[in-house]
Amino acid sequence: MVGSTPADRRNGKPASCEPCRLNKTKCDHAYPKCDRCVQRGIVDKCFYHPAPLTKQRTADNEGSRQKEPSSSRPVKRKRIYAPVPDTFGADPFSQNGKFTDAVAVETYRPGYLGPTSYEANLPKDELSPILHNREASVESETDLEMAHQHPLTKSMRMQMTTDILKTFRYYSTIKELVVWHGLHCQAGTIPLPFDVGLIQALQPTVDRYNLTHSVPDPRLVTSVLENSSKPLEITQSLKACDFHRTCTGDNIRLETIGVLLATAGRALSFGSCSHLINDQTNPGLRSKLVDELLRASTSCVILCSMITPVNDLLTWLLFDNYYLTIMVCGFSAPPSYRRMGELNTQIYALGVHRESNTPNLPAWLLETRRRIFCSSYMQDKTISTFLGRPIRMSKRHTDIKMPLDLSDEELMADEATFNKAVGRLDANGWNTGGRYLRASWVRIRYISSQFLEEILDFALVKVNENVEEQLLDISTRIHSAWTSFPSHLHYDPHCWSTSLLPGICLMLVVVHQTHWYTEFMIRKLLAHTQPLTSNLELLRVSTSLLSNTLTLGRLRDWHYDVQKDFLMQVILFGIPSASILASALQEQQRTTLPFPPSISRAEIIRMLSVLISHLEAAAHLDSSNARPGEANYNLCRKACKAFTKVMDNVLDPKPKEGSDIAPTSADLDLDLDLGLDLDIFAAPGLEAFEGIDFSGVSELGGGGGDDGIDWGTMVQWTM
Repeated sequence: MVGSTPADRRNGKPASCEPCRLNKTKCDHAYPKCDRCVQRGIVDKCFYHPAPLTKQRTADNEGSRQKEPSSSRPVKRKRIYAPVPDTFGADPFSQNGKFTDAVAVETYRPGYLGPTSYEANLPKDELSPILHNREASVESETDLEMAHQHPLTKSMRMQMTTDILKTFRYYSTIKELVVWHGLHCQAGTIPLPFDVGLIQALQPTVDRYNLTHSVPDPRLVTSVLENSSKPLEITQSLKACDFHRTCTGDNIRLETIGVLLATAGRALSFGSCSHLINDQTNPGLRSKLVDELLRASTSCVILCSMITPVNDLLTWLLFDNYYLTIMVCGFSAPPSYRRMGELNTQIYALGVHRESNTPNLPAWLLETRRRIFCSSYMQDKTISTFLGRPIRMSKRHTDIKMPLDLSDEELMADEATFNKAVGRLDANGWNTGGRYLRASWVRIRYISSQFLEEILDFALVKVNENVEEQLLDISTRIHSAWTSFPSHLHYDPHCWSTSLLPGICLMLVVVHQTHWYTEFMIRKLLAHTQPLTSNLELLRVSTSLLSNTLTLGRLRDWHYDVQKDFLMQVILFGIPSASILASALQEQQRTTLPFPPSISRAEIIRMLSVLISHLEAAAHLDSSNARPGEANYNLCRKACKAFTKVMDNVLDPKPKEGSDIAPTSADLDLDLDLGLDLDIFAAPGLEAFEGIDFSGVSELGGGGGDDGIDWGTMVQWTM
């Protein structure tokens, strides 16, 4: 048989193997044997003919031509048909009783099995050692493959991996972005030296296969897929500095590639390395590259979800991909919510939430797991609150401890240095040197998120005396927790004029806002007990949240563009707090009741005006992610117009000529396309406008106004 490589036909389409060509069935053109022939059990007949329509000359044909040279009519030869195999009658398991593209049994290892699992209920053999670590899942003793095929065919997996590897034509840019992220990122969760070590370890592979200038070699593609389908073994003796050896070089995996691409995408989204990408000569190049990095990283997530056994590196990939997804798509986009669900699933499958069942992990990996879990827990509360959906990670189902307040360098150091650093911590695990570490931000926000989980339990409960008592108890513990944090981690508005880096000042604001937003939610739940204009606690916390949010609008850092961070704080904290203040202005105008002495009406008006200007400007900033067609555009546009309408009515109220005369749209100066009817609150993230009186909206007809609507039961606070 002919076994040459399949060539393209003259029309440019790939050639089919002989069985598929003769049977006139669609061929997938896989080489050396196509998957269709493999499934039909005719592998021995599968080959690619270099010239399938060329007829071979035989001795009989030559003799007949010599005997009948004068024949004017050619001899009609009988067409010989190749036997068509009975594809429907063939046994699909004829090839040794297995699918040739079957899923490896390692891929479907169940992962962590808890105390109520089927394994825990099986009778134990007294002669067998007791497995205290249930993370080691039940494995088959004989079968190496499952009895079904991959959801994606081999050719599809090869093509997806090839497209992923093509992204490394930007390897030098990706490398610089990852290194920049390691130097300047204050909010990193995964120890940043890991990312730098991984990208540097990929250099030999990039050079060997010339990935910057050529199409990925099929051998590399095959190697990546094979490595990714194997378990990632991490022994207790493995040092942090040697971790990259398990997933780069000859062991290169899709998880490694996906983590690096997501990290580079996040760095690029923040406007880093502007000298590499000239937006003036190549407009839109930055956003296109970010989109390609997100797509390639997400492709890694899709492939790994189908072929990769659960492991720590896969959890890192899902975590980084989630962060890049919310930066590009926003909190309200379905991909963001799905990524968080996949991350939660992997954390539970790996058993990260049950620290007591993982005694044999190296210290650096245990600390990294703690950081991943605590950060994921916080993000779960953020997106669940923002969308008004149930949480998927609860503190009631975990015994994990908070990560120690150590630097990344101490975490990755040798055992002696690590133990010495641990010995310098206080009894609660905080560093005693007044240092601003990435682990510090993780610890504070994890504590704040635990309070948020408690508060969410009361979000849809009617507030009575018992509920009010419980909420006030949570409020007391929120204040106590804040005072227990090291003093250098308390935000001071004067920090901007000190020698602290802008990134550290930014994180001080972020953790301050995250913590005190829980107090804001409590005070809003209790707001029914008194008029808003006299509710000092709610007005005070709302003013503080909005003021601190607007402070970030003045931040300038030449290392990166802070607009994306600033707008995220506006969406999570600025809009909800501003809604309370706007409602208070409306109530004060109707009732003429004065604000408490410590609350300034003029200051509220100034802050709302500044917020409106920032929301308007966001639509014109490249890095805001709120331009037309981008994730947060509609949210910012509607919020801006809603606040503008409220401010216009407060500052320039229109006199009522008569109660029996319905005002027209011209009188109200309303743009009917603003979406300012009740449907505005259905937009994700805009539920914070509950309570604002949009003057004249009810008279427009169709909705019937807000009569009989209990806004307190409809509210879903943004985070």
